[in-house]
Amino acid sequence: MLFCSTWNLYCLVCYGSHKLSPPVNLSLKSHNFKTILTWADVNKTSETTNFTVQFRDYQTAQWQLFPPCSNIALYHCDVTDAFSVNLSTANSYYAKVKAITKFEESQFVLTKRFSFQQNATIGAPTVDILVRGHQVFLRCIYPFFPKLTTATGRNIDHNFRCDICVWQEGRNESKNCPTRKSKLKLNITQPGVTLCVSARVNPKQWKMKTEWSTQKCFQVRSLSLQEILLVLLAVIAFSLGFITVRIIWKFVKKELVLPKSLMLIVKAINPYADMKIEEDSVSVVIKYEDVCPVESNDFYEEVTKPISNPEVTEPLSVDLKYAGKGWPYDQPQTLLSIT
Repeated sequence: MLFCSTWNLYCLVCYGSHKLSPPVNLSLKSHNFKTILTWADVNKTSETTNFTVQFRDYQTAQWQLFPPCSNIALYHCDVTDAFSVNLSTANSYYAKVKAITKFEESQFVLTKRFSFQQNATIGAPTVDILVRGHQVFLRCIYPFFPKLTTATGRNIDHNFRCDICVWQEGRNESKNCPTRKSKLKLNITQPGVTLCVSARVNPKQWKMKTEWSTQKCFQVRSLSLQEILLVLLAVIAFSLGFITVRIIWKFVKKELVLPKSLMLIVKAINPYADMKIEEDSVSVVIKYEDVCPVESNDFYEEVTKPISNPEVTEPLSVDLKYAGKGWPYDQPQTLLSIT
């Protein structure tokens, strides 16, 4: 073995001048903005061969190392994040790969120019179908996209919509395809008809290749008279039940306050009743009857104040507290003399 002063000369003497062959069959495939770079290796050596990937976008034209795919032993690399730098509909990208062993490395091999408009595709959406009587509701559910933002700071799918096609089964030539609709409502006047639906994503300014979803067919039928009556009866029964519950709940929760004059009567009927007595309440007369006065020989007299001067005669006042209530001694009395 010949020892040399430099590492390159040492490798040249020890291992010869043969270099590794670069990777072959480079391919970039992008689906739903997820971009994968693949390659193949033709080197047959006992040494482990690794690979390193670099990328650049067309606007900056500067090659950058892609750390997730540096010195890896795989034959593929997810360059989704690399191809999101300065992301826009007009930008394009390149990638290059080289092979590396412990003592050797190959030259870089370059991919073809890649742009989302020319080389990427968007998968088919899912169509959600809801039938309510003669009304049909269609909703387009987009496929999963990576959370990427454009150079202007917007999400890549911020302006995505769907093209939804609806047609009667067996009549493909009469397709109705409203464009750029994420939701669609249909009023079907013909009962018992079978409709089919298919949709695709409309990316507008991206102008990417898109895929149509597999057609789904469903039947729209109108309600019979018996079904309509059952629905009406169910609505009426529910309304009556709700009103009844509200009334019962109102009476159960309400606290009844009784005046003192009624407390003893209620207590006599139900000694265990839980009552709340209204303080200082006034009983209301709801019915009255004339009562014949009963004669009495007993007289009750009341003088509001004594007479201090016998020579001065002051008018006397009688307490009328109980007057008009039909008591025997409530009749007007004549005062004869006072001593």
